[in-house]
Amino acid sequence: MNLKLMNNSITQYSDVMDSPFSENQIPNKAEILSVSNFLSIQDVRIPEYQRPYKWEEHHVAQLITDIFNHRDKSHYRLGTIVIHQNFIKDENVPEGKYFLDIVDGQQRFTTLRLVLYALDYITSNSNAFEPATRAEIKKLKMLVDDIPVHYTNKASIKQIHKNYISALRLLNTYDDKAVRGFINGCQVVVFYITDITEAFQFFDSQNARGKDLYPHDLLKAYHLREFDPQEIEKQTQIVQNWEDYSSQELANIFSEYLYRIKGWSGKKSSRQFTKQHIGMFKGINISKTEQFPYIKSLQIAHRFVDNYNGNYERTIDNNEFVYPFQLDGIMINGRRFFEYVQHYKGIVKEFKKKYKISDTSNSFDNEINSSTTKLLKLVYANTKSHREGEKYIKALFECLLIYYVDKFGYAEFDAFVEKAFVWCFSLRFIYQRLGFDSVDNYVLGNNMFNKIKEAILPAEVLRYKIKALPDSNDVIKYCADQYRMDNRIAEFFKDKMYYAN
Repeated sequence: MNLKLMNNSITQYSDVMDSPFSENQIPNKAEILSVSNFLSIQDVRIPEYQRPYKWEEHHVAQLITDIFNHRDKSHYRLGTIVIHQNFIKDENVPEGKYFLDIVDGQQRFTTLRLVLYALDYITSNSNAFEPATRAEIKKLKMLVDDIPVHYTNKASIKQIHKNYISALRLLNTYDDKAVRGFINGCQVVVFYITDITEAFQFFDSQNARGKDLYPHDLLKAYHLREFDPQEIEKQTQIVQNWEDYSSQELANIFSEYLYRIKGWSGKKSSRQFTKQHIGMFKGINISKTEQFPYIKSLQIAHRFVDNYNGNYERTIDNNEFVYPFQLDGIMINGRRFFEYVQHYKGIVKEFKKKYKISDTSNSFDNEINSSTTKLLKLVYANTKSHREGEKYIKALFECLLIYYVDKFGYAEFDAFVEKAFVWCFSLRFIYQRLGFDSVDNYVLGNNMFNKIKEAILPAEVLRYKIKALPDSNDVIKYCADQYRMDNRIAEFFKDKMYYAN
């Protein structure tokens, strides 16, 4: 794709849009615009081929919160807008004119207009803002009024109204600095592309580079921005550690473990991790968040760990204190997020190493006396472990063990492994063809994750009653049937009398 805008320099966009140019005379260009200048662009349209406006209230809340948290910065980037410079020449515009059709970014564009209208209402009805701020908002709102954008989809219109009401409520926390930060400090990068095919190719290429496909990339960018200014020198090493992981590794740790554990422990369906869910991995900024009482314990832990590890005595004893992460705890933004990912990536590796588990081994040592090791080998190397259903069960089992070890360490671990094994493999007695939607429904209906979350002692988890135990006749049947499952699993259920009747 031949895009002049992809040069190293950013070309400023000029006032050529109202001139009678013929098609393709305007080059591809790009510029960085403040929200104020972006919303003031004339002849913007949302084309008919665009999907309806679907941002929900939590998206609006996240945007408003992010803007407020970055109000002290000279600029804060809100993302990229791709615009097709669409040359129209018909009976309505006989001389021909360029219109600006939004190819990518209409959700943000619409939401930014909503926020502006809500701020106009709030600043017009409050004396808490500087007269100059009120005047600037009013002037911008009047400019935007003259740029009509039409929405015909009923669902879009309904959602716009809901989000406007939500914005009015949320923006009541904004002070004068936050309002000015919104209109002048927040920025978008706007790409203007004349050829519609190139516009869509450019949009697709952004996605192909992972911009929208990988939520962990969005989280990386967010938490790098959240770094404490005093810790900037640590960013290079932390980014290097992050880049040492493949993108697929990071996608797996979030989608298969962290997202599911956090969701299931909170009684939420957790099927597919997308960029809509990244809010669960955002938390507080120790340096900026208001000093609420609940933050005190986080501040104490955060500062203590750093002070302990930074003490000169550590150069003598070489001890290191690891931050006490909790999967269902509040995230500390910035550096701790990257440490958090590294910490949980190591837990599965730790217990596999502890019990000498190999994902690829299909041999069973009959001399091994440890019942825990035998169960772990049945999880990782049973005769059906190549099937999708068994892979889902293994992932579920790992999530459960990670969550347990995260809270209780290896206390009563052998007993818990047996409990987790029975809870997970009861699924195989229920379903001949096991899809992940069935796994998700099973967890929500028989939620051991939530039990771990609520438990104070390991004994409370071990007393958890498994409601979905198989029928005894099925257990006997599958001891002989080699198709449904590895019959050693059924034999374990039989020998230990894990059945309902």
